[in-house]
Amino acid sequence: MTARNWRQDMPSADAYRMDKLLFEVHHMASHLERYRADPDAYMQDIALPASLKAAIRDNDIGAMYLAGVNPYLLRAHCLGLGIPEQHFLQSLRRVAQAPANGAAHG
Repeated sequence: MTARNWRQDMPSADAYRMDKLLFEVHHMASHLERYRADPDAYMQDIALPASLKAAIRDNDIGAMYLAGVNPYLLRAHCLGLGIPEQHFLQSLRRVAQAPANGAAHG
């Protein structure tokens, strides 16, 4: 049996790191405040490519989903930051409808 998540046969190390970051931001005392104060400083020591850190900082829901972020953690992130559900859903719909060559995420 092959391990599989929603995007990848086996979650990548980057997907794991992004999941861990989102979990800590929203489940560990004071992390959300530190993240909100300066997302770049909060993520400074996390081993992720700059493009994935930017996706998190910029709330690029589609890019995070395509990178393999757990959809439950992605939804919790949006709720924790007050991102409207309509924006969350539109971003995922854009990814679902986009050609495989990588159109805009949102």
